[in-house]
Order: sequence, then C-alpha cells, then structure tokens
Amino acid sequence: MMLDFEDIKAIADGLSVKDFARKKPFIFTVICLIVFLFFSGLIILLIQTSPEKKKNTPQVPDFFTADAPVLLPDAPDIEKDYFSTRNTKNEWTKDEIEKWFTYPSDEMMNELEKTNDMISDEILGATP
Repeated sequence: MMLDFEDIKAIADGLSVKDFARKKPFIFTVICLIVFLFFSGLIILLIQTSPEKKKNTPQVPDFFTADAPVLLPDAPDIEKDYFSTRNTKNEWTKDEIEKWFTYPSDEMMNELEKTNDMISDEILGATP
C-alpha cells in the first residue's frame, strides 16, 4: 500500500501543536525537553570550542632609537628572559675552566673506547 502525498498533507493539516499538547501532554513535554537540551548543549559546545580572544596591546615606544630595548612579541615559545643578542667570549677564563670542565679519567676513556669499539663492530661486523 503506497501513501499518497495528499493523504500525508491532509493528516499534517489536521494536526496542530495546541491539539497535540492537549491530547498527549507527557509526550509533548518530553519532546520540548529534548529540544531544549539539544539547543542548550549546542550553545555550550559552541562556547567551549570557540578560541579565546586575547587583548594584546603592544608596548610601542613613542620613538625608536638605536639604544631602545628590543620589543619581543608575547608568544608561548619565547622565554620571558630571552636575550635577542649576547656578546660571547671566544675563550674561557681559568676560573671558568676550573669550575665547568672536568678532565676525563683513564677509566672513563677506556670505557668510552670499549663502547665506541662495540658500536663500530656492530656497524661494520659483516663487511668484507
């Protein structure tokens, strides 16, 4: 049995929301609650997934001079104590050498030699 569009149209014309709410109040209430929860969930989802808007006001000096400090952008990958330029020395001082450099002992050198030999034997093991 096929439904005719005229039959469906006649059924839909006979129904109204007011009549449906009077005849079946429980079902009408459940449908309204589901629609309300759907739209409130949709609004919450849109609010949660929207990107945050930051109000960054750049600190621009009135005029630029050669000795003015460098203005770095506020970004997560730049440290706050970042230096754009730094003068480095070509050599360590004697105090820095004594403080930071440790001369390797004979035992450490032998251990390093054994480890390097094992690595080279593993790489070159089957080569002619």
